[in-house]
Amino acid sequence: MSRPLTILQLLPELNVGGVEQGVLDANRGYVALGHRSIVISNGGRLVERLVADGGIHHVLPVHRKRLGTALAMVPKVARIIRASRVDVVHARSRVPAWIGYYAARRARVPFVTTVHGFYSPHFFSRIMVRGERVIAVSRAAAEYAKASLNADPARLRVIHRGTDPARFDLGWDAARIAEGRKALGLPPEGAVVAIIGRITRLKGHPVFLDAVAALREKVPDVSALVVGAPPPGKGYGEELRAQAERLGIGDRVVFAGARGDVPELLQLCDVVVSCSTQPEAFGRTLIEAMAAGRPVVATAHGGALDIVEEGITGHLVPPERPDLLAGALTDILSAPDRGRRMGAAGRERVEKHFTVDRMVADTIAVYRELVTA
Repeated sequence: MSRPLTILQLLPELNVGGVEQGVLDANRGYVALGHRSIVISNGGRLVERLVADGGIHHVLPVHRKRLGTALAMVPKVARIIRASRVDVVHARSRVPAWIGYYAARRARVPFVTTVHGFYSPHFFSRIMVRGERVIAVSRAAAEYAKASLNADPARLRVIHRGTDPARFDLGWDAARIAEGRKALGLPPEGAVVAIIGRITRLKGHPVFLDAVAALREKVPDVSALVVGAPPPGKGYGEELRAQAERLGIGDRVVFAGARGDVPELLQLCDVVVSCSTQPEAFGRTLIEAMAAGRPVVATAHGGALDIVEEGITGHLVPPERPDLLAGALTDILSAPDRGRRMGAAGRERVEKHFTVDRMVADTIAVYRELVTA
């Protein structure tokens, strides 16, 4: 039997985000399998949870982009690697990756990276494909790494992010759903379509609102739930509210702000939308919605192509086409049985392909390619 590993992950900070959640999930999974999990970051509000899950955390300013600061971190990280007898170093962001790369070389341990996004194709970003193994979170991310960052195909492995389906097994009845909707200011009856995640221009919220306005012609009682916080000080949130008023749907759109109760919110929704205007490397919102048994509609590019099965778990539509997005939503909402079948198929797909357990097992298998027993 292979021995337990000591695994070091590096990322800038441990606050809210997809990379951060992935590190938390991996940490919990490594510990559950008997491995030793160490994380280096500049800290953040998720450190307490990481430690509670059995991980070890070291606070170092590995997030700073100043060359002198980064170089000063290399010997400190190398000392942690040696003192903790780390078997593999896994970097998940560019500045920590540069630090981790040179520290791993000093300590003579394998170095792994994960390509979480479509990084700018310049020298600074190419550290993300210099791992002895390079994990990509989707086929789209892997293709980008090869085409734009000159990744070696022999080193690339695609490992999708995962979630824990059990988190979404809440099973609310109609009365509980009506109560939850009332608490948010949503009508107790009628369809609810949702968009969940950071509110940035990349996410396509104006497209979503245009689609909701068009959708009301076919589904008059539909409401929309927008979950997420807009960027501070830029007025983008106000722009979206003004757009909703201009479209005549201001009274049917609830801007819920940033929330930590996504499994509960998904109980209130009938369909979840991801309409990013540019490709994204993955789509955690999609797999969480599917885990909750909700059909999804997503833009047909990037990581969504790995997640959504057209006509089976939901629909894929071209970017920046609110008319087609509205049509896809109409198709689902006008036939509740179809929506339920799609939701059930989505849950089954998550259980098969997008669980934390599978993500962790596949990642450990990559480490085993590099670490001698």
